[in-house]
Amino acid sequence: MFNHRFDEIEKQTKGIVFNIEHFHVHDGEGIRTNVFLKGCSLHCPWCCNPESIHPVPQIAQYQKLCTGCGKCVEVCPEHCCIQKEDGNVITDFSQCCACGKCASVCPAGARELFGKRMSVSEVIAEVEKDSVYFINSDGGLTLSGGEACLQPEFARELIRAAHRRYIPAALETAGAVEWERLWQAAKEADEILMDLKTTDSLQFEKIGRFSLDTVMENMCKLAEAGKNITLRCPIIPNFNDNEGHIQKVAETARRVGVNRIDFLPFHQLGKHKYAAIGKNYQMTDYPEMKDTIMEKMAECLRKEGFHVSIGG
Repeated sequence: MFNHRFDEIEKQTKGIVFNIEHFHVHDGEGIRTNVFLKGCSLHCPWCCNPESIHPVPQIAQYQKLCTGCGKCVEVCPEHCCIQKEDGNVITDFSQCCACGKCASVCPAGARELFGKRMSVSEVIAEVEKDSVYFINSDGGLTLSGGEACLQPEFARELIRAAHRRYIPAALETAGAVEWERLWQAAKEADEILMDLKTTDSLQFEKIGRFSLDTVMENMCKLAEAGKNITLRCPIIPNFNDNEGHIQKVAETARRVGVNRIDFLPFHQLGKHKYAAIGKNYQMTDYPEMKDTIMEKMAECLRKEGFHVSIGG
């Protein structure tokens, strides 16, 4: 039974969530329920969740599913659902206000609203459904994104709400935010999953407005604060899939006292989302990382004493 003050905080604190996924096993200890918050300070061209980057809700249209019934055209208040002479419906994303009315009437599931304003109490009620799995696997809640630290108050209160229910909470972050925001979200998290996109400053400048120095400084501060950190390293072909990068990851891990490293191999699973939200996908011709190559990279660091896993 919670006191009235906590109950009110959970009801009144709200953020923008674009997805809640159950039964993850690569995002912290045990079985996890992942809560994805909208908004990101980076724009990685390989991102498998491009709908996470824009901080506000947005509509997606899956053209292959559209039957041309025209129901979306009838309800769109901004007239950005446009039916062409051949019957196909297209979306003028520049005029879309993301009200979600078109998605609510689409009988074919061709439209989806990414991003919903939710309260802490609404989110934690969904997370609690998996409590029995957390108990049996030492799992819990993982806050992800986007960049969860761009909604630091919401992230902090979600973690506190989880703890009040004896649910462990992990925070995934790329660290490309101001320290004050990062610490507000990370202070009470049980695990920090720290994304390290690249160890090359010039490469990092191409994917975000924060410097790699800021990321490294934030990582060191988290380590000095005694946080339990796992490094998460996406491995991208023709970007960082080389021995030099792997050794720099090892050097970084040693410097901050991190023993656990997750390699996240590049895949094409999210490419269909780009066209659905009106964005250009730049990685179409890039090959997916082969299991044999990933294992070879992982084994190099295992021989140096690191605990390395390969995520899905």
